[in-house]
Amino acid sequence: LSVYLKDPIINIRLRNFTVTVLGEVLRPGTYPVNGEQITILEALGLAGDLTLRGVRNNVLVIRDFNGTKLYTRVDLTSKDIVKSPVYYLTQNDVVYVEPNKSGIKETSLDARASIYVSIASVLITSTVLLLTRN
Repeated sequence: LSVYLKDPIINIRLRNFTVTVLGEVLRPGTYPVNGEQITILEALGLAGDLTLRGVRNNVLVIRDFNGTKLYTRVDLTSKDIVKSPVYYLTQNDVVYVEPNKSGIKETSLDARASIYVSIASVLITSTVLLLTRN
């Protein structure tokens, strides 16, 4: 080949990759990235942005680096976010938006409320069946 090519250079670029966005976002899931790069803000945009219960100043990015998991926290409200080493996401990065404390409390209250409603409906149904049987 050296007869035909002088100092050949080969560029290899990963054109398609995926990132996963989980937690307090509108549409959690794994998203394909068409192109060479995507920022954490663009990935959150793909997922429909944070919900009202999402913590904006403590977003976790999990990155696999040579078989080791790296955990980096990012403050989305900071102007220095663009200086973060995880501002540009890479293949298989996971972005996790944790719920704020009120979101956690609401979830536990919702679970208890559904248990109480289920118990009440069983009791009412049983009572109605017993009364209409006679």
